Amino acid sequence: MRRDVAVLLENAPTRRRALSEAAFVFLAVLGPSTVGPLGRAPMAVVGVALLAWGLALLRPWEAGRAGGWLGILGLLVALGGTGAGAWVATAAEQEKGFSLSMAPLCIRALGMCLLVAVLVWRDGQGPAQVGLAREGWAKELLLGVPVLAGTYAVHIAASVPMAAVAVALKLAGKEMLARKGMATALMDTGLGVPAFAAIMVLVTGFEEFVFRSFLVPRLRVVLGRWVPAVLVAALLFCVGHFYEGLLAVFQTFVIGTWFGFVFWFRGRLLPLIVAHAAFNTISFALVMWLSKSGFLEKLPPL
Repeated sequence: MRRDVAVLLENAPTRRRALSEAAFVFLAVLGPSTVGPLGRAPMAVVGVALLAWGLALLRPWEAGRAGGWLGILGLLVALGGTGAGAWVATAAEQEKGFSLSMAPLCIRALGMCLLVAVLVWRDGQGPAQVGLAREGWAKELLLGVPVLAGTYAVHIAASVPMAAVAVALKLAGKEMLARKGMATALMDTGLGVPAFAAIMVLVTGFEEFVFRSFLVPRLRVVLGRWVPAVLVAALLFCVGHFYEGLLAVFQTFVIGTWFGFVFWFRGRLLPLIVAHAAFNTISFALVMWLSKSGFLEKLPPL
């Protein structure tokens, strides 16, 4: 049953502020890690620029806005997590490898969730405007199961034609190498399935909170319609997955679009977190099984 999603736009900011908030949050998520390979100086410049931007948006020094300092704290925590992740990645690159450290991802997730929550509060909005409500929460959790099934359906639907295109363009070797590197990095974390699942609740919760329940309504204000808002949010979401290969970027766009339309249809966040976390955890369990069976090492690099 479709819900009335008009509540998502209650007390929505002006178009100009919505655009500024959307751009700020997107750059806060991906900006520092994008310039990370260039060295510490570019990361510091981006960090200072984001801090100044955040102060301009939150204005925590003004009367009645002291809570905005929590948003600045969230931004600093997120930047710290991104910086730690970039440091780990640089160290791994020097060793000619690829590293995936979960701790920086979790730190960034916590910081960004706090920052976005304060932005929502600063605009005079509450949990209902980001798809969180006590009413019917158990039903929404259970709804994550059919959403997960739909996620696999759209994932397969996107993978088959893209695999054919990759073979035709002779990109299959590069795609396989990128996927194998990612799988190896996941195994190198040393995590078991339960620990990985717990981390995914936090990490995917942050992704859905930011890219669906925050950015989609903000982009709806900017663009004037829900469908373009969902598509642009999905496009922004897939930008951060180039390290997994071009095929993964397209798959991520399709899945992000699916999650966006589910959020538009239901107006609730919990089913998306359940489906996203479960999808990633099942994929991790499959990679673990392939690794333990020895099949992963047998995959050809080209």
